[in-house]
Amino acid sequence: MAGSKRGVADLPRVKAKSSLGNGNGDRRTRVSPRPSPAPLIHELSTCATEADIVQVLFYGLQPLFKYDVVLLHVLEREGWYHSQPVDSGVLQNMRRRPLVSSAFAQHYSAPRATVVTLDPERMEQGTGPGAGRFAKFAIFVPVKHQGRVIGAVIYQSYRNRRVAPEEIDFLEEVHKRLGVQLANASLNELTRNQARRLEALNSIGRAIAASLDVASILSALRTTLSELLPVDELKMVSLLPDRTDRARLLHVRSDSVPTSRLIATRAAQLGPARQVISSGESVIYHEPESQLWVPTKEGGSVRGALGITSKQTYAYEESTAAFLELVADEVTLALGNARSFEAIQEQRRRLELVNSIGRRLASSLDRWSIMRTLREELAAFLDFDGFILASITKSQEGPVAEGYQYVAGVEEVVPPVALAVTGPSREAYESGRPVLVRNSPWASSFERGGLERERWTVGHGAAVFVSGPPGEQPHVSRSFVWVPVVSGDSITAMLSLQSYHEDAFSDWHVQLLQDLAPHVTLALANAEHFAQAQTERARLERLHVLELGVARASDERQLAEAIFDAAGRYIEASHMLLAYLDVAGNVVGFTGERDAPTGYLGPAALADAPFFRRLIEMGGTVAEAELESDEERMGPVGQFIFSRSPSHVVWVPITQGERVVGGMAALRTDGGRFLLDHLKLLEAAATVVGIALRTMRLHHANELALAQSVRIQELAALAGHELMSVVANIADQARTMLESAGVVCWAFDTEGRISATRGSGDAAAESVLTWAGLNSEETWRDAPTGVLSGTAGDQGWSLIPLWYGDRLVGAIGAIHASTVVAEPTTAALDFARHAAVAIENSRLVAETRGRIRTLEAVAAFTELDPTQPERARAEMGRLVERALAATHGALWLLEDGHLVRRAPDSDELPAVPVTDSTELLRLLVSPTGSRRMRALLDLLGSPPDAFAIPIQVEGRLAGLLVARMTAGASETRRLAGVLAGQAAVLVGQLELVDQLDRERRMMQAILRHSPVGVMLEDADSRIVYANPEVEAIYRLKAADMPGQTLAEIYASAGAEHSEDGVAEGTAELRMKNPNRIVNVRRVEIPGLEGEPAGILTLHEDVTAQRLALEAKDLMLRAIGHEVRSPAAAMKTTLAGIMQWDETIDNQGRR
Repeated sequence: MAGSKRGVADLPRVKAKSSLGNGNGDRRTRVSPRPSPAPLIHELSTCATEADIVQVLFYGLQPLFKYDVVLLHVLEREGWYHSQPVDSGVLQNMRRRPLVSSAFAQHYSAPRATVVTLDPERMEQGTGPGAGRFAKFAIFVPVKHQGRVIGAVIYQSYRNRRVAPEEIDFLEEVHKRLGVQLANASLNELTRNQARRLEALNSIGRAIAASLDVASILSALRTTLSELLPVDELKMVSLLPDRTDRARLLHVRSDSVPTSRLIATRAAQLGPARQVISSGESVIYHEPESQLWVPTKEGGSVRGALGITSKQTYAYEESTAAFLELVADEVTLALGNARSFEAIQEQRRRLELVNSIGRRLASSLDRWSIMRTLREELAAFLDFDGFILASITKSQEGPVAEGYQYVAGVEEVVPPVALAVTGPSREAYESGRPVLVRNSPWASSFERGGLERERWTVGHGAAVFVSGPPGEQPHVSRSFVWVPVVSGDSITAMLSLQSYHEDAFSDWHVQLLQDLAPHVTLALANAEHFAQAQTERARLERLHVLELGVARASDERQLAEAIFDAAGRYIEASHMLLAYLDVAGNVVGFTGERDAPTGYLGPAALADAPFFRRLIEMGGTVAEAELESDEERMGPVGQFIFSRSPSHVVWVPITQGERVVGGMAALRTDGGRFLLDHLKLLEAAATVVGIALRTMRLHHANELALAQSVRIQELAALAGHELMSVVANIADQARTMLESAGVVCWAFDTEGRISATRGSGDAAAESVLTWAGLNSEETWRDAPTGVLSGTAGDQGWSLIPLWYGDRLVGAIGAIHASTVVAEPTTAALDFARHAAVAIENSRLVAETRGRIRTLEAVAAFTELDPTQPERARAEMGRLVERALAATHGALWLLEDGHLVRRAPDSDELPAVPVTDSTELLRLLVSPTGSRRMRALLDLLGSPPDAFAIPIQVEGRLAGLLVARMTAGASETRRLAGVLAGQAAVLVGQLELVDQLDRERRMMQAILRHSPVGVMLEDADSRIVYANPEVEAIYRLKAADMPGQTLAEIYASAGAEHSEDGVAEGTAELRMKNPNRIVNVRRVEIPGLEGEPAGILTLHEDVTAQRLALEAKDLMLRAIGHEVRSPAAAMKTTLAGIMQWDETIDNQGRR
């Protein structure tokens, strides 16, 4: 085999004698007859590939002409060709080269059969059995197809001899038919290459699909590509998203671990990759080694390059580049999946760490334990030198940070520092975003300037606090991260990781601290709440002691002693004072001193106690009580307090309702001051004292309570009565009990609206509810929890709310002859509770009756027949109007695009058009739907106090239920809601029945016009249905078939089973007069739950199809017997087609 590395001049054709030699150049051998090329041409016609062609040529011509090498050239596009040699009978590897490098390139310019003398110095040595030997001559014979040269065959011999003209003629005769075979073989090669390409892509996709990291993906890719292509090295260049001057180079060699490193984009070894990235097109290099680079794209833009390298020259071609571009797309997708998996793993690791720390932080109850827990958990997974947890407080100078830090194994408290003098921490606080410093620009300047231990060093736009043993060299953090801890809308703390090394932290650490921040917020809040709870517990314990002492007190003195003993010791007061107004309106009180008996003050007129009067008029707690004038020192209260020159005085008022009736004062004469918790205890004690004073003051009202029990018994007897009578009786009894000029009693429904009103006496009492704060919508802005009182003109008024549990069920309003309104007695409040019970019982009775009517209406709905739509709609309207007769209820249903009122007593149905029911329903239920509902009710002609409930069916508006808001509006709404739900269910059933009826009619029409006969059998194999097509097939009436079996039908129609084999589940019947063939298929139909299965049989007359098949078979047999020549077979076939042209239809021809 020979080929040239460069082109040579055209060689002259060697002349030969007319006789053929014997292979050794012996001219004395007798000339044999000229062989015929027909057998070789016939053998070549069976070749499917180029390798087949060249081997047939070798083995067909070698016995004749003793060729040692047969070399097949096939021309390609763009000046390339590939060669397929057979050396001494052994097929060699195919090679692809530029045509200009071939020794036979010049012969393609004037293609003809030519004998070529070869120069051994220009020949390229082969690797077959003839390696080391050189061909003495070659015969170049072109291969043409449709007048165009598509290749050539070069016949070579290791022995020199003369070439006879007959040999050239023989080869040219063979080559006349070789063009078609070579073109077909090239097409076959192209098809196989495409199939192999898809198979290779699938194998590569499977290999890299199971890889979850970049290294394994590239290793699997190189291994798979090596099985398909010559690949010695695989490289991949990826551009970095944050740096344009650097790129990541991934390098994979055979039998080595993949390597990854950052490299400058200007590096020489990235030259091919730069060209590919800039142009977006593949690049191929053939020498000194083969290289192929293709771009890798993400989101339509080039983000890198993928390259393969082989030591073989000309190992890659354009088709290889196209294939590798597809591989690059697969690799890009796999790398994206690998990065996603890596991100998920990192997120999982981060979340596990966050959850672990969060669980431990949940049990931390102080800031030291929070910092220690965070440091211990983070140190188990991360490397850092310092950790800081700083709390942020606001001061007049700005935010101040103070907290705890861990450095060099030491936990310590960091002194407060203003954030204004700090650097990155201030930036994190002001921006609310984390700050990551990979390489601190302040570290070197701080270390050069000198650092002092245990104090803040401020300068250079940052602040440093140095701690640790004195003998060690101080260090400044080289890299750190600050993350704000947000609570609500404000930043309450800061987290920081510190390291003495550069680039110690990344965005992953930032995200970790951000995920920990909510847990830290919760832990800090829990710690703060726990501290408050401990303080509150101590205060409540002391308050409980106070309550026990107050409960044991039988008079005011014992009450004061209990207060001084319980509260005075807790707040460390030097002196205490309890002053209040007695029944006569005079100022009285008791004094207490540490380890001294209780003293008494008063009585004194209120005008003679100016300090006490001023504090009473102020009505609030005074944290720093002081004299406004020397006159206030003259009263009993002012003289007792300020004659002792106290360092701190606090005053807490004692109230009963909203009226201040006294107060408590605490003094310190030791120079100390009271804390906020002390003041809270006094405020809580004031409430207890106020209750105790009122209890003692009202002790004399027990006799009135005995008289009041009679009224309560009368109220209890009203249980079950109608609401109006109950309200009237309450108003009459309350007037005598309160000794007022007029009383009105109101009852409220569950929505806070007035449901009943009755009065007794002066009609002006009806205005009490308005004076007390009832708005225009007849609902409370803030429902009163206690007795309200006030004045209107020259009269006083009071309002007693009637509560039943947590619901306001009514109120009693009264007007009095004077502006002084006495506080209601215990008997009056007890009467109010019983009145509330009576009103609630009446309401429950009415609600029970309404529920009974609801159940009756629901039961009537269940009796309606959905199979009679018109009657069901009419009955539905009648039931709604009967159930809501008291509120004038009406039912509007959507029919044919109109809202129609279903009124059983009206012949003419009013209708309102509706274009889009779904959109209308969306508008009605929207936040602004009340206005649209009101407009729709006006369009329907409903009164102003009417309301409507939409009837929804599958997200559509199916109708409206309209009623009026009369007495008992809440019960009316509840009943209307139930009726609307039942109406929606029934309307849905009516629509379902209508849909099923349409489907039934459609199915009957389909079966009636089906071209296939259909029979349905029950579990007993009895026919229950037959369509008209069955009647046409078997000539029997379909109406007579139900109840019979298939065997009976077949017997009546004269149908017999055919002996020809049929598929399982099918049968073939034959009938005569006329002759017919029926194909029967049986299909089992599974039964519903608890029902047996049925059989569906399909009957099809296949007579015409069988006749067409028989004709086709006859024609094929006729063609098969005509083997004399192809022309005779074609003639007979055409004759048959013409003969059956009018007999066979289009379906039969197929």
